Amino acid sequence: IYNLYIFDRHCQLIFFSSWSKPPLPARPNVPTTTQPEAEGSVSKPGGAQLGATGMELSEEAKLVYGVIFSLRNLVNKLSPQPESDGFLTYKTSHYKLHYFETPTSLKFVMTTDPYMDTMREVLRTIYAQIYVEYVVKNPLCAADQGGTNSIFRERVTRYVAGLPGYD
Repeated sequence: IYNLYIFDRHCQLIFFSSWSKPPLPARPNVPTTTQPEAEGSVSKPGGAQLGATGMELSEEAKLVYGVIFSLRNLVNKLSPQPESDGFLTYKTSHYKLHYFETPTSLKFVMTTDPYMDTMREVLRTIYAQIYVEYVVKNPLCAADQGGTNSIFRERVTRYVAGLPGYD
């Protein structure tokens, strides 16, 4: 299990966490960055947070959201059944992206090893049993500020660490 992104209905990244991802191949003249195991992102000298790929987290989030937006639209247009679940996952040689959208248009995106089984139920559980409990039902936490809720972050990390494939 590599990363978890949560986007709100306005396409904004509200939560990001990164776990064990194999290092990217070294590219000449590109400085390498290290990632904490479960904290998610690190800061670069200008103060911007870095995502799992080493680029700024805000740019990485735009790319991830763009991919799911485009694939979802493509699958919906090609689907013989309108309003079906359509896009759930896609796989490359380096990772597998899993997608779950809630009725309130929150988008949960997880990247894993390409050989992992579907994580749809895992994403549904993170939403229904962790996000709803520790963000939605928390009167001190705005729903679009889930990433700043330390209890939510800790519960997600604990849940993901207990899953098969977490190494």
